[in-house]
Amino acid sequence: MAPQPPLFPPSAFDRYEGLPPCEPSRFSSDPDFDLGFLKAAFDGDLRLVKRGARTVGRGAEGRRLAEKLGAVRDGYGNGLLHSAALGGSLPVCRYLVEDLRLDVDDVGPQGETPLTFAISRQNVDLVRYFLDQGADVHKVNDSGSTPLHFAAGTRGCCEIVELLLSKGADVDAIQLGGTALHLAARYGLDDIMKVLLDHHADHKIALGGTGYTALVLATIMCSLKCVKLLIEAGADVDGNCKETPLMIATTAGSTDILKCLVLAGADANIPDSLGHVPIEIAARSGRREDVEILFPVTSRIPSVRNWSVDGIISHVKSARPAKKGMLASAKSRAHEAFKNGDYLLAAKIYTEAIELFPGNATLLSNRSLCWLRCGDARKALKDAQGLRMMRPGCPKACYREGTALMLLKDYQKASGAFLDGLKLEPGNAEIEDGLREALESLKIDRSSPGLD
Repeated sequence: MAPQPPLFPPSAFDRYEGLPPCEPSRFSSDPDFDLGFLKAAFDGDLRLVKRGARTVGRGAEGRRLAEKLGAVRDGYGNGLLHSAALGGSLPVCRYLVEDLRLDVDDVGPQGETPLTFAISRQNVDLVRYFLDQGADVHKVNDSGSTPLHFAAGTRGCCEIVELLLSKGADVDAIQLGGTALHLAARYGLDDIMKVLLDHHADHKIALGGTGYTALVLATIMCSLKCVKLLIEAGADVDGNCKETPLMIATTAGSTDILKCLVLAGADANIPDSLGHVPIEIAARSGRREDVEILFPVTSRIPSVRNWSVDGIISHVKSARPAKKGMLASAKSRAHEAFKNGDYLLAAKIYTEAIELFPGNATLLSNRSLCWLRCGDARKALKDAQGLRMMRPGCPKACYREGTALMLLKDYQKASGAFLDGLKLEPGNAEIEDGLREALESLKIDRSSPGLD
């Protein structure tokens, strides 16, 4: 099975509070001027932008002028229109597009356009402007994401999703992480999901290699509102992946979702990979309410002599396998999921195992890595910090913490974490590389060139 990509929108539009830190473009003849020009566009200083345009475009007009201005780039490859979009300046964007004729679909280093930058800032007016100027709603970046994918995975972008769909965006376009509906489910964005379903998004599409439909993802994320919306739209309540939504809800202890799925006709007799049906999972976890919900829709299990709620709970407790065997099974299943690139499932299995073995440092470390692969830096950081508290002398815990902090762009704290790791294990190449990258990023982050 081919490795599965992370289920999250690409990190191409991190929400900067200021102009992104960057080195001058190596193609620039006057790096300080170019970066100052870009900063003026970001700051929305139209007067300085016009002055910069006159300086760069001296003696040129029309297409030649647009080409010269289009060559002004930061060290990442973003141009003037990208900077203006990131800064949120509609007047500067108007000037650059309408007066100077810069390409509204100008492509950045990872295939990002000014439109996707405007979406990242949740700037509805700018998004509307770019769309009115003919921005391509079907344009994909280097990761295969369309503008709709960006918006559908971002809280607060409901109106932007509406705008994109009104301009003809393909509601079922597929990228590495699935469709827009998958992303809305992955982040529990029920308002965006409703808009997508109202535009006939296909809830039957499953992620390749995993069989995850939007309903499965919504169940994993414990989003009752998303689950209800998908069921109302006619989603298959049993799904096609190895574990049914009902099994996922039972394992997670999501009683409200479990109840919702049962009422929608979910099959309570489909077993997991170990042959256990949902009622056995609920009984093993001691969730009597869940057992009571599942009991009327579960076929009698031959090995349970007293077929009642109390009888099932007593039977499961008496037949509970040795903890050592349960831990080995969980590690094996999580390892297999991780190897297949299904990091979300691996994290879920580790979570179940941690509930049974809360003091197991290996499980916590492995789950932190899974969250990193999923792109969820905050959860990865929380696990890494828990690991450091559990094992203060563990260099891997420091490395996990530093890596998570790098994703969060907290380079100073990341440097500190990597330094702590090197104190515990001098010469660790992996930690040394992490520290070097953190220090370089910190240096760039603190630089702030300007226009004279």
